[in-house]
Amino acid sequence: MKSNSNSNSIVDKWGETSCSLGWVAIPTLLLFSQKELSITASEMNILMNLVAHWWEKSKKPFPSQGAIAYRTGLSIKTVQRSLGSLEKKGLISKTPTPRSNFLTRGRNMYDLSPLVSRLSEVSEKVLEDMTSRKNMVTYDGK
Repeated sequence: MKSNSNSNSIVDKWGETSCSLGWVAIPTLLLFSQKELSITASEMNILMNLVAHWWEKSKKPFPSQGAIAYRTGLSIKTVQRSLGSLEKKGLISKTPTPRSNFLTRGRNMYDLSPLVSRLSEVSEKVLEDMTSRKNMVTYDGK
């Protein structure tokens, strides 16, 4: 594949090797709303892992807590606490599944639609805050 220095292609930006496992689409609003939604750095990392498994809107992701812990370098207990915190904040909901389920094998299924709804609710405020901050900041750091 030819690389174009003006290309917006993910592969052109990150390279084929970096994209060999795929890529994840994250709304910029989610990144810019972390403070507004009280999402900690660990919780954001865990959300990114959930989103990485959310391939179809109608199918809830069900990554194992162990896999998330391994990838993030967090303990399983920290992952569990963070998932509980995200649920308590109303950003996700989780549904246990039976171990006998061939597909999920007892892993929780995570519903991210509460997060989508909250993003919609805070979008106007976050945009206003960004606009007002942008007007206050100059490029020389003053």
